[in-house]
Amino acid sequence: MKPVRQNFTQSQPASRVGLGASGAAAAGICRWRCLRWLLVVGIAAAGMKSVPSVRADGIYAGVAKAEITPAPGVKNEMYKFAPFGGMLTPLQLRVLVIGDGARKIALVQWDLVYAHAGAVAKVRELVSAETGIPPGDILVNASHSHSAPEPPFLNVERLAREEIESVLPAQLGPEYQQWAGQLFAACRQAAKVANASLQPVTLEIGRATVPEWQYNRRPRRPDGTVESILRPEDPAIMPAGLRFGPMDPTLTVLILRNRAHQPLATLFNYPCHPVSVYVDSRSVSADWPGYAADQIETSLGGCAIFLQGCAGDLVPARRGLEAARKMGALIGERAAHAAGRPLRIDVGALQVRAAMVALPLTAEKRLDLGREAAIAEVQVFVLGSVAIVALPGEPMIELALAIQKQSPYPHTVVLGYSNGVGVYYVGLPGEKARGGFYGGIWGFGTDECGAIMVEAALRLLRETGPPGTQIQEQSRR
Repeated sequence: MKPVRQNFTQSQPASRVGLGASGAAAAGICRWRCLRWLLVVGIAAAGMKSVPSVRADGIYAGVAKAEITPAPGVKNEMYKFAPFGGMLTPLQLRVLVIGDGARKIALVQWDLVYAHAGAVAKVRELVSAETGIPPGDILVNASHSHSAPEPPFLNVERLAREEIESVLPAQLGPEYQQWAGQLFAACRQAAKVANASLQPVTLEIGRATVPEWQYNRRPRRPDGTVESILRPEDPAIMPAGLRFGPMDPTLTVLILRNRAHQPLATLFNYPCHPVSVYVDSRSVSADWPGYAADQIETSLGGCAIFLQGCAGDLVPARRGLEAARKMGALIGERAAHAAGRPLRIDVGALQVRAAMVALPLTAEKRLDLGREAAIAEVQVFVLGSVAIVALPGEPMIELALAIQKQSPYPHTVVLGYSNGVGVYYVGLPGEKARGGFYGGIWGFGTDECGAIMVEAALRLLRETGPPGTQIQEQSRR
């Protein structure tokens, strides 16, 4: 969760809306009010035509995106509920629909802090109404940008004390309520456009490594306990005998190409907190994932969709506005290069599995919330030899590594921040005893919660059956 920070400085890239002069600010406010919800469709010219007939021997996809930047008066919880006031980079939502002729799935991604369960249920209801896709076949993933609002709390029996004190006040004003309504309307419209634009696609996967920008903020002391270092003085050096915490600098890219072999959508996954911008500015920003998406779209075309991974203990190696730009640019550049040397995936039939799991709460949270456990969802999408595992809350990278190690699928991408918040921060058994930030107030669950989520994910993966010979060993240069 996001600790409250003070405002340091505010700067503005030349290519973005300026906020310094009163005239520019007025123009920006007008733009927010008049243009905020215009839909931007990342599809070819055929996108708005009727849905094509779908053959059983291929997959189809459609994609759309919309801007969801809040008005400047919406409150920023990172700055003690002062208004955001300005925009550095816009916030977006993206909707991707994929079909195989018998089944369709949808992926909704937004540049917001979390995907609260109530908001997810509302989005699934709206997307399902527009597309006919069952709610359980819809995945909602949040980028976790700390320079963005949280989606509204909906359909909750009781909020935790931390949520009431640190989040809820930002959602009580009329400007936030108006924005929340517009958010859901944009999700529905984007789903409608994406579903109406299905076209034949192929799926490819590529990988790169970006070790320069990832840092585990939970380094280990010699006795195995944790000393939290949120912003390292030198990310390449570990002082005082500390050991580096686990990391996975893998950047995974999934490319859906149309018949002209042009990218319709590029999904990129890199587990790391988007917390670079808010330390320098209280203005709205998609943080480094926004810059990376811009770079990918400039290099490849189509729509770039960031899928946040298990970033509970992973943060940028450096912070600040310039660091966010550099980080996004490098990730976008390497994603584009990885897309140039991919492996073709034979998808076949789409498969979906999901399980609701009971995550035991700590004694303090049982009293606070009036229940024994948090009910959370683990979801799996399978596309040929590619499996996408969606976990709730803020799982640490160790959960992803454990799932990938035991998965029957050679290409397993594990997401966090999906379909609810679960118990927020969650690690494998033993992590709470190490102490540090995770052992504090934003880890609502007991020590076994991480193992429960890993076991559920592996069970779902095995239920889909072995991938068999679903890979075409074909690389492109």
